[in-house]
Amino acid sequence: MRFASIVVATIILISEISLAVFEYIHCRLDGNPLSAVFAGIFTVHSVFTTFYIIGAFRLIECFMVPWLTLQLIFLTTFALFVIVWWIATLLSIFNLVQYYHTTSDQGLTNAEFFVLTGVILTIALVVSIKLSHILYRGFVTVRNQNMARYRITEAIQRKDSILKPSYV
Repeated sequence: MRFASIVVATIILISEISLAVFEYIHCRLDGNPLSAVFAGIFTVHSVFTTFYIIGAFRLIECFMVPWLTLQLIFLTTFALFVIVWWIATLLSIFNLVQYYHTTSDQGLTNAEFFVLTGVILTIALVVSIKLSHILYRGFVTVRNQNMARYRITEAIQRKDSILKPSYV
């Protein structure tokens, strides 16, 4: 399971670096400060992902915990956003929420837009949860291996440190 988590984390790292470079280029060309913020966020998150990969390779669980914490915060925020989106979808059925579109736009209706986007967001949330579960199981595997190594080391030390009777 540890190697599956390393593969998933590596794919996430490549995606984060690609998005950071894309946002940085977009910021330099358009001068959009929001792109610079996203480039910074992706860069910082890629550092934590790199620490996760190093921790998984070297069996250092302390390197893996910050990334799992960031992922937990992200998933909680994303789940809250999806819930709010579905509430907005319910309101859009009664035409209480509108999305902006031009008058010449003959695309989706208001309710169709909100339902389609809600379905896509829900699928993205489920995929994110599944990937996070794989990465958490990789962390648990590393922790269990470290605990087993600690128990063996402790047993050897205990065996060696037993006081021997002294004969006078």
